Amino acid sequence: MKSVIIKNDYLAVEVFLLGAEVRSVKNTKNNHEYMWEGNPDVWASVSPVLFPVVGRTVNGYISFANKNYPLGNHGFARQSVFKISSQKTDSITLRINTFELDKNIFPFNLDFAVTYALENNKLVTTYEVVNQDNQLAYFSVGAHPAFKCPFDSRHNLEDYQIEFEGNQELNLHSLDKNGLFAETSKVNVETIQINRNSFDNDALIYSNFTASTVKLSEKESNRYIKVDFDGFQWLGIWSKPGASYICLEPWCGHADNSGFNQDIQYKSGIEKINSGARWERSYSIEFGY
Repeated sequence: MKSVIIKNDYLAVEVFLLGAEVRSVKNTKNNHEYMWEGNPDVWASVSPVLFPVVGRTVNGYISFANKNYPLGNHGFARQSVFKISSQKTDSITLRINTFELDKNIFPFNLDFAVTYALENNKLVTTYEVVNQDNQLAYFSVGAHPAFKCPFDSRHNLEDYQIEFEGNQELNLHSLDKNGLFAETSKVNVETIQINRNSFDNDALIYSNFTASTVKLSEKESNRYIKVDFDGFQWLGIWSKPGASYICLEPWCGHADNSGFNQDIQYKSGIEKINSGARWERSYSIEFGY
């Protein structure tokens, strides 16, 4: 698979053109790999880009103006080959256009760009959407990075925790058996202790943040991976039960609500963009070991 490398004095990042997916982040000093290996027997992805929907759609499609469009879990960007728009030693921008891919899979003509840029020990990801259509357009976008956890062979999952910035009252969203939003409850969360049963009921999905920082930390050391996701309303935390990775996923959008009528303009959490307008969000990953 064709890929490109960006690097600085701290990190070397491999990005596949297929899906604009980060497949590897390594420490340039000791060659330590921070990301999940993408074992196809467990979960073949590493850091898929979610666009133009996040999560599952009711019956696998959306509708707009009385026409149905097949659009499955997390959208089609992750199966699309991106073009390189610009590239430097420590950054790259990759781009697709929805109508150039296929006018029958999505109702709106959108340019979608993903930029990866290195800033010391941080990887900054920027999503840009430009509406090339002559009408108001609707979309969602999200990240799905999977970090190797345990960080090394000397530790196990129980040695790690998820830390939020302060004790926050958050919305916790549960999923039904079809992966659709089902119920929402209020929870006070500051720390989540990880174990092999943490994700038996699928992802932990939170919203209503007052501080948009989350950290995967090793309890008895100062090693961590921190994600800053200001501007993203939802955060998914997920792993296949017992697998050796943890996903920290900032989202602008979420799975369909159970029973939703599939008309994208009425979808909960959907982003809207006027004709000719530009939309942008960025999040960063700090590798603290």
